[in-house]
Amino acid sequence: MVETINYKKERETVAKWLELKTLSLKKGNSSFAYLKVLQEGLHRNSVNSFIKHSTLSRKQVAKLIHVSERTLQRYSPDKTMDINSSERLIELTRLFHKGINVFNDKEKFITWLNRPNKSLANSKPIDLMETSLGIDLVLDELLRIEHGVFS
Repeated sequence: MVETINYKKERETVAKWLELKTLSLKKGNSSFAYLKVLQEGLHRNSVNSFIKHSTLSRKQVAKLIHVSERTLQRYSPDKTMDINSSERLIELTRLFHKGINVFNDKEKFITWLNRPNKSLANSKPIDLMETSLGIDLVLDELLRIEHGVFS
């Protein structure tokens, strides 16, 4: 039951942060809901909304979703992004949801992202988030913090 509640809250965050009206917030597998969104593609307004909610810069977000800052600026509001950039944006939003919940505060989470972390080979978590593997490493570290297991 708790797991279902967590997935529902995550989907609510993803829908809000990416301005999605089509994301199913009903019970069920979140991955299928995200897959449906990916098949339709995300729009530039999703990126702008993520920037607003995450407080990351446009330059940082462009780097994290593998699109040039200039390309982001040129996207028309109705043009969809490619599936890879869309997927990265959903992954990042899910990671932010988890991090904010673990730290109970967005600013504390942002501070943590920007500090070198011994458990991550003295890398800043934000520097690892350019790849899916890096996002997994950061998520694993958040889970360890959440459960009180410090490396």
